[in-house]
Amino acid sequence: MEKLTIATSSGPIWLALVSHFGSALIALIAGTIALFVAKGGKLHKKSGMVFTVAMIFAGILASVIAAYESNIGSVVGGILVVYFVYTATSTVRPLPGSGRMLDVVLMILAFAIAAASYWGGVVAWSKPGHVLNGVPAAMRFFMATIVLLAAVGDARMIRAGGLRGARRLARHLWRMCFGLFIATGSFFIGQMKFVPAPIRFVPLMFALGIAPLPILLYWMWRIRLRRRLTGITVASQSVSEHGRSDASG
Repeated sequence: MEKLTIATSSGPIWLALVSHFGSALIALIAGTIALFVAKGGKLHKKSGMVFTVAMIFAGILASVIAAYESNIGSVVGGILVVYFVYTATSTVRPLPGSGRMLDVVLMILAFAIAAASYWGGVVAWSKPGHVLNGVPAAMRFFMATIVLLAAVGDARMIRAGGLRGARRLARHLWRMCFGLFIATGSFFIGQMKFVPAPIRFVPLMFALGIAPLPILLYWMWRIRLRRRLTGITVASQSVSEHGRSDASG
């Protein structure tokens, strides 16, 4: 089956593609705003929730469309989008369904996806060019490692009964940044061939696609290594506003 596009589709599939594109674009804009405004402020909270809802919607639609195309890899990719964004947001504020039971289910899901991704990387490595279904083995190993680290983080949070302070903020920020990376990578790199040739400047597309990763590294360096929370208003607010809900993760 050829890859579905808005131009070549009709009916429910066309509607799903348009809705996926629209929600992903909204998520991209809202996520960028949330990334650069003061953390914990009103604009950050509102743009963050818009990003969360739009990304979850886009991820669900991506999985549905990929299932229709029999593209298992993209089905898993859509699930991971929902996983990262949901766990990032539920770390700092309760969401529908959040709680210890769901935390355990999501942890098991993450461990399972990590194991399957490592196996996919091994299979890809044995193929000519170390590529399987268009995805290099290195990328499969990279994603598997990230998901494994996320699953281990889930296990540590569940065992501790919740997170506070710098660890809680770090969990929220790195998962949000990685969720945004999935959005920018899919939009600027994954859909690059649909960008009109006159404005398709490949280095810029790649730079925009991976932009959230260096920002993620900056936040981890600042919060986890240097433990500098000055100017991050959410650090003080989360302790007072959400202290009673830490155990729910």
